[in-house]
Amino acid sequence: MSDPTPPTSNSAGTTPPPSADAPETVNLYANPVSFVGFCLVGIGLLLILTFALFSGVVGSSNPYLDIIGFMILPGIFITGLAIVPLGMLLKLIWLRRQAQTYQITYRLPHLDLNNRRTRGWIVAFLAFSFFVVLPVIAVTSYEGFHYTESTEFCGSACHSVMEPQGTAHANSPHARVTCAECHIGSGADWFVKSKISGMRQVFAVWLDTYSRPIPPAITELRPARDTCEECHWPEKFYGSRLQEVIHYAPDEENTRRVVRMLLKVGGADHSIGRVEGIHMHMMKSGSIEYVATDEMLQEIPWVRYTNDDGNVRIFRSDGLPHDAPRPDGILRAIDCMDCHNRGAHHFRSPQTALNLALDAEHISPTLPYIKREGVRILLNEYADVTAADEAIAEHITAFYRDNYADIWADRRSDVDQAVAGLQTIYRRNFFPEMKVDWRTYPENIGHLESSGCFRCHDGLHFDAAGVPISSTCETCHTFLNPLPDNPNTFEVGEFQHSMSLAMHPQLRCDECHSGGELKLCRDCHANMDWLEKRGEGRFRTPASE
Repeated sequence: MSDPTPPTSNSAGTTPPPSADAPETVNLYANPVSFVGFCLVGIGLLLILTFALFSGVVGSSNPYLDIIGFMILPGIFITGLAIVPLGMLLKLIWLRRQAQTYQITYRLPHLDLNNRRTRGWIVAFLAFSFFVVLPVIAVTSYEGFHYTESTEFCGSACHSVMEPQGTAHANSPHARVTCAECHIGSGADWFVKSKISGMRQVFAVWLDTYSRPIPPAITELRPARDTCEECHWPEKFYGSRLQEVIHYAPDEENTRRVVRMLLKVGGADHSIGRVEGIHMHMMKSGSIEYVATDEMLQEIPWVRYTNDDGNVRIFRSDGLPHDAPRPDGILRAIDCMDCHNRGAHHFRSPQTALNLALDAEHISPTLPYIKREGVRILLNEYADVTAADEAIAEHITAFYRDNYADIWADRRSDVDQAVAGLQTIYRRNFFPEMKVDWRTYPENIGHLESSGCFRCHDGLHFDAAGVPISSTCETCHTFLNPLPDNPNTFEVGEFQHSMSLAMHPQLRCDECHSGGELKLCRDCHANMDWLEKRGEGRFRTPASE
């Protein structure tokens, strides 16, 4: 009589034979792990096909859906393919250990091409591999690779982390240049390096251990000759370029002032002109190196210039002998990024942003004191963008309602436009969650609101003979001043400031122009009574009202 007790299953998914005299032969793929793998393959394939159809019908893209379609769904499919043989391997290991106890026999795959059934399975496997597995892996890998190189992925997928950089990039002259073209460039070595770094960054975001703000990337970028110079060829820029700097005063009339100058861009190629001007820093031969003692590359106490003949001049501002070892810090050979360090990620200061908005009449320059009030309200700290929007609207409307009743009654649309314009400025340049604004990353092109050029051209870097690095305005600028009797006619002359600098002509621009409210004499000199006694009004400006 047979045993009425049904056999029990073991951990490998097999059923022990009822009798030691009748050994059982089992299939390796018949196990729970491989079954899960088969399910993942089927589910992944079905979802990938659904995503492809959905993308073809909808047409528009979404960064989060694209992450699912190009990365997560292929991952499910490939994981299933890997789990199937893993389950077979685990079952094989179990069978090897339990064969003597349960008298179970097992067979490895035996390919007999003379067997019609075997040939059918092989044909089915090859067809599935070549017409399903390989196309799915190839297409999703290709699309996934390109998606991870896209600006959308870099700037939007990790929205809260990269929102400042993504927003600034979208409003920059390089908006059509993808992130990868500058941050990675071509070549396998930098591609691999970027992906390894990217994995570290993904974990930092996942674990919420990333820095706020994100550190500047200049020391991690590949040299500009491999990226920027694919489009820009600094040696071929030459001559001078007309530049107009427009400034609106913080007075009741928002007085408009234009500074016109010729910027000595120059060049570094003897074949088309003299090697001179700003781009002489990018000489075809010779080199300029410097040491920065801070992460932002703002403190530069040591500069080394090597000319075509190999002669070396060292300029120092730390007071040490010129043959002393160079100071500790970051050693860099100067390239485009040392000046154009924010080329695709400008965060404009309240002063600069309002000057642009007023000149384009996105905010009406005829609203009294709008420049002053706009700068003041933008400088306040807010918990988030919503709080900033509410505070800006409340402050501007209250200012005109309480102080200019006629404007509040007759020009309500201009006030509303000003509110909207200031809110847009805030959204594009202030990111409280990431602690980012224009002060976070000093901009080195120019020297109005940060040290910029004056990091080296400050008159304090001397060579062994006591000769300083040039620091006069005329080194890089030729100023065009309007004639008093004919403002449409200009003459070359010295820079004309809007107010007398008195005994401070050597002040750096950024020591007063911080990007926020202008620093006045009284901000440094606590007691201003002596000025009143002298009866001089040159220190008084509308901003001090």
